[in-house]
Amino acid sequence: MQSITNLKEHDTVIINGLVFSCIIGLLPEERVKEQRVIVNAELYTCFDRISESDDIAHTVNYAEAADIIVSESVSCRAETVEFLGNRLINALKERFAESLHGITLEVLKPDILKNVDSVGIRMTRMFKRDI
Repeated sequence: MQSITNLKEHDTVIINGLVFSCIIGLLPEERVKEQRVIVNAELYTCFDRISESDDIAHTVNYAEAADIIVSESVSCRAETVEFLGNRLINALKERFAESLHGITLEVLKPDILKNVDSVGIRMTRMFKRDI
């Protein structure tokens, strides 16, 4: 996954290869049978405070972010990866509003087409302009 590079300075919390199963898809069989999903996320923040304090409250907690991604995906039962991606970005933005500058998120479906590793989407959203 390529990182966004137009920030003056940024630090990134990385969640790479988060694999879980959920209901996602348009086809009738996809509405009843869970399928594997892989999410990669880059959460743009600033490590200045945590670098000094060593306090997890001063950053984006990757374990909590991963839990949000899984729980939102499972409860959402989205028909499209685009809808799911937007929902995940909004949930992460809401939870980490004070420290999150932006997100690049990939939602991948690995078991859909033969002869490809996965299909999916990548979304980038920036929230804070003063960085």
